[in-house]
Amino acid sequence: MRRAVIESPYLAGTTLNMRFASTWGFSVAFRREGLGKLLKTFPEYLPYFELVMERGYNAFFLNPLVIFRGGSVDAHVDCSLRSYTLPLEPPCPGKVSVFYAQVPEGLEGGELLLSDACGKEMGRVKPLPNMLVQFDGELMHRVTPFQGASEAILERSRISLVCEHYRLDPALLIRVPEFHLETSRGFDQFFDKALETEGIGNEA
Repeated sequence: MRRAVIESPYLAGTTLNMRFASTWGFSVAFRREGLGKLLKTFPEYLPYFELVMERGYNAFFLNPLVIFRGGSVDAHVDCSLRSYTLPLEPPCPGKVSVFYAQVPEGLEGGELLLSDACGKEMGRVKPLPNMLVQFDGELMHRVTPFQGASEAILERSRISLVCEHYRLDPALLIRVPEFHLETSRGFDQFFDKALETEGIGNEA
């Protein structure tokens, strides 16, 4: 899963809001019937979904999240499907699943802090490699600053797979695509990646 994120042609600056401004990633919104398409696109994620998928949830938002040294994520409550359901407001996810695919050795900072609506701290998680954390989707949470001089080096970054799980009624569910991948990477970058993969130089 770690290599699948690092080597993904979709990995680029975040598609999320300003709370994630210092991160990289991409996102996939999908309904339960779109899980097959997701796993065909990202077969390496199968062990993750075998662990986290539960009955009763019918819509999902997946975000591979890369935080470099010097980066953080501001406090927020997940509700990423809102952009698809507006003007209707979706509920908060029933749960959020976070799998730590890469944790730099000697990580300082980069902790997951959970709090209630009043700001009372409910939990603090120090990431470990291959750790899976699941929490109530109504909890406020943030990622503390990843200490160290700012540097965008993937092999030294903090990488997690984050999935929001929703129970939507039919009026909301119909607004969510069966499978929709979003990335900030442009076509020219996809083309360069394809040339690199095929071993073709820029002179081509």
